[in-house]
Amino acid sequence: MQNFFKFIWDLKKDIVRNEILPLATQLTYRFIFALFPFLIFLISLVGYFNINPEYMMQEVSAALPSGIADAVNDVINEVVDVRNPAILTGSLALSLFTIANGFRAIMRGINRVYEQKENRHILKQWLLCGLLVLILTIAIISSLLVIIFRDAIYAFAPSHAATNAIFSAAGTLATAAILILAIILIYKLASTQKHSLKSLMPGAALTIATWALSTTAFNFYIQNFNNMSVIYGSIASVFIMMLWLNIISITILIGAQLNAKLEKRVSHEGL
Repeated sequence: MQNFFKFIWDLKKDIVRNEILPLATQLTYRFIFALFPFLIFLISLVGYFNINPEYMMQEVSAALPSGIADAVNDVINEVVDVRNPAILTGSLALSLFTIANGFRAIMRGINRVYEQKENRHILKQWLLCGLLVLILTIAIISSLLVIIFRDAIYAFAPSHAATNAIFSAAGTLATAAILILAIILIYKLASTQKHSLKSLMPGAALTIATWALSTTAFNFYIQNFNNMSVIYGSIASVFIMMLWLNIISITILIGAQLNAKLEKRVSHEGL
């Protein structure tokens, strides 16, 4: 137990030394600019699969705090109904540029954690950012397809509490596995060092777990103790989005710091 607390204390010192919180603030700023262009592109793309908008809104509401989900649901209704190729092309160009900047911020943060300098050519950095955008898009669409497949099985399977619980757990685990794999690949490609997939799993699992817990906590607070609309009025959802994205940004970088700390510990024990 003493070793555990010492590990946590050393991790905290590394977080402070590498200025994780200021870096996370910069990352949040990039995410804010990238979020809605990326969502418009993603929703435009998914709209061609003839998925019911109400179903999409239900799944979005489960993955995001309600304050953000309300704003996103309005965008879903508009974009899915239009299905304009011009919107798809325009949002693709804008989202690639904005979210690529976000991934470049992740690269800087992760390399700072591993105490490495970015030595890759600028063209290679942008190509990697485009690949990371593709990975994130595939992960999100795959997660949505898993949920759709799970619900399709529901329609044919006998309706029992145990059966529903099994399918619900299987869908949740499959979605979590897809997202964890996406975060692992982001960690791996963002870093200038070579890392095994196994060594990147703890930070990725921490990121996804914090995403789920923070979303649940935000929704619980908004449903039971929310007075943000009284204080902030119509911009309450913007405040919630900034705070939530900041938590995710901090967790992504702390996850990378956790991975770096564990790698160092393993290498020292191996000596």
